[in-house]
Amino acid sequence: MKFDLLTEPWLPVVTTNGAHTEMSIRDVFTQAHELRWLDGETPVVTAALHRMLLALAHRCYGPENASVWKRLWTGPSLHEPPEDERSDNERSEDERAFEKYLASVSDRFDLFHTTRPFLQTPALGEKAWGNVTQLLPHRATGNNATLFDHTTTADRVTLSPAQAARWLVTLQAFDAGGLKTPYRTDKSSEAGLANRFATTLLEGSTLRETLLLNMPIYHPDAGYPRPTSAADCPAWEYKHPPGPEPDKQGRAPTGWTDMLTWPSRRVLLHPTHTDQGVRVDGVIITPGTRLRTDLPDSELMAAFRYTTKRQRGKLVKTGRPQPVLLEELRGVWRHARELLVGDWENAHRERPRTIEHVAEMAASDNIAADAVYTLRVFGQQLNPQGGAVHAWQQETLPAPVALLRADLRHEAVGDLLGLSVGLADDVGDALKRLERDFAAALSGEAPTKRQLLAQWYWPRLSEPFGDFLRELGRALNSGNTGAQQRELLEAAGRWKNRVRTTGENAADQWAEDVPRRGARQLQALAKPLNDFRGLLDWLCRTFDANTARYHDPEKEEDD
Repeated sequence: MKFDLLTEPWLPVVTTNGAHTEMSIRDVFTQAHELRWLDGETPVVTAALHRMLLALAHRCYGPENASVWKRLWTGPSLHEPPEDERSDNERSEDERAFEKYLASVSDRFDLFHTTRPFLQTPALGEKAWGNVTQLLPHRATGNNATLFDHTTTADRVTLSPAQAARWLVTLQAFDAGGLKTPYRTDKSSEAGLANRFATTLLEGSTLRETLLLNMPIYHPDAGYPRPTSAADCPAWEYKHPPGPEPDKQGRAPTGWTDMLTWPSRRVLLHPTHTDQGVRVDGVIITPGTRLRTDLPDSELMAAFRYTTKRQRGKLVKTGRPQPVLLEELRGVWRHARELLVGDWENAHRERPRTIEHVAEMAASDNIAADAVYTLRVFGQQLNPQGGAVHAWQQETLPAPVALLRADLRHEAVGDLLGLSVGLADDVGDALKRLERDFAAALSGEAPTKRQLLAQWYWPRLSEPFGDFLRELGRALNSGNTGAQQRELLEAAGRWKNRVRTTGENAADQWAEDVPRRGARQLQALAKPLNDFRGLLDWLCRTFDANTARYHDPEKEEDD
């Protein structure tokens, strides 16, 4: 049995005319300029497939320097150079590199290869086969009950080779931790690498643009991107497939493509012939290799932030950097500062290095200053009690290039974003206090509906914050410094008004919904509501003062 991922359709894509289809790896790269995006069954499948394709793209194309990246970016396709660089050669340099690489690894992409199956450990074959639903976190298996799926261990579930391949790639990145089937005695496993952070992906108008936007300079012999070494390679290039024994001690990655394809599990798929053709009806999953590195040193698609304290008049970092994660209700826009804006002086936050790469290309005029891309952010939340998957998430933010490349002259933008997100946080805290104070005034006599205010407040700010980011980008593209500052302040003022209105509407809606059965309930409601309105007014006035002071360095700080 054979399923060649290089030539068989298995990657779910959407074409530029909106058609959904599946393509092979070869077709995805040769037609990337005609594809809109990858679109997996779930956000984590989409994220994992992008990471796998980026590792392969780096090994095919590099790019080893900015000139190579520019050639790939300005050409009509990944295999056609810009018009002014075309020659009479039958194949371009990039197409030759692509074909040469695929030829060198052609036996490593067979899903059912007897000695080197794709991303698997053939030595596991001596173990008993488990239900293939172990690959699918949304399907019930063993004692992992789910709300809507009623699969039992006795049910015979099979997957097509294409489905199995997608979930195999996803498993290596996003599998939940906990106890696994031991190869011998070791059952424990850490959660897959991508559970530790929100995975960011800058998205262009085509899949070709998306791949290149997320491909920083890759030159292992020169140590780029750090800490990549000359020994770096993706998992399918390892000299030998991982042995069946888990690597409990773990190791550091050899570089960026090793990180993108980290073997967090030892896996083996069991194919069988059926009336439907070849299907996968069993799987063995055991603990794999533990990652031993500091994430900020090795992960390029994650953002990080530090807690700070003021020391001798300056903010200094305290503690270890924390990765940005997706949260329920509170949108990813709250982390716009960490995700989009660089921090030049004190490095209190670290945006993804893939975004740093785009900022550098834009600063060199390789990317149009007025372009606006989409930042797509993927995440998975695990249940802290059992380690099972609690939620999959995918959110988007507009990413104006002008905002990404803002240099020291525009350092104000980072502070303005911080003040703007801080206002939304403060108003959200004020709404929580409103609910809490009302419950306290009733001494628990009349229970209230908890979390209603959060549901009516946070989700309604995602769209206006996207508008705010676009306005910041347009302001930064203004050639006149005075006009630029005025437009930045006006954009901040419109955001403040939207936050205020959203907070007021949430409070009013909550007040209408609160059960009232007498004068005591009405009295208990009146004071917290008035306090909230007073606090909201003060927060907005403080925001106005802070933004004005920020843009007028002559003004002294109001103690």
